[in-house]
Amino acid sequence: MDWKSYLELSNDSVEDLRYVGYLYVKQGCYDIALEFFNTLLILDPKNSYDLQTLGALYLQKGKYLEALEHLDEVIKIEPTNPLVLLNKARALLSLGYRREGIDQARIVATNKDKKLSSQAMALISAYL
Repeated sequence: MDWKSYLELSNDSVEDLRYVGYLYVKQGCYDIALEFFNTLLILDPKNSYDLQTLGALYLQKGKYLEALEHLDEVIKIEPTNPLVLLNKARALLSLGYRREGIDQARIVATNKDKKLSSQAMALISAYL
């Protein structure tokens, strides 16, 4: 069902919800932010930003399997998104999938974004 149409929500209304959810993330209110982004995912199930944010929130809360589920969905849409790949590496390593996590981090370690590549290198160093 197309909930967005059914509820007669405009794109601006959905963006407002996304912005409020993001503000909760910035304040560290992750449980409230999770509610917002899970709701947004019902309204737009393939929105990569919402999926990515949910993956990061679940990772932050230590719910690594849930994080992987959402991060893998983003990778289907954006297979080269370095932040998503880095978060996936973190989740894999936290679950004890050392080889897979390091392989994922190695992909990000070659990224042009020095902040992301250095974080990936730090992960690799910590788990080798």
